[in-house]
Amino acid sequence: MPAKIRPIGSLKTYTAGEAEVTVEPGRTVRATLATLGIPSELVAGVFLNDVLIDKDYVLKEGDILKLIAVIGGGVR
Repeated sequence: MPAKIRPIGSLKTYTAGEAEVTVEPGRTVRATLATLGIPSELVAGVFLNDVLIDKDYVLKEGDILKLIAVIGGGVR
């Protein structure tokens, strides 16, 4: 069974606008991001079951991860 990645916000541009992509388990989140072409530094948070996890977490079968993008802006 594959794992699933759900990019939120601007990260969907790296998945052609798809709300969910299927990926193979057994790799770290960081390696999976690289495979998808998502720069790791653009991902502010990775959540598994609504719990923040590290990008070095190894994906397991059936995992569903949400990726939250870095938000820029503010006052200068």
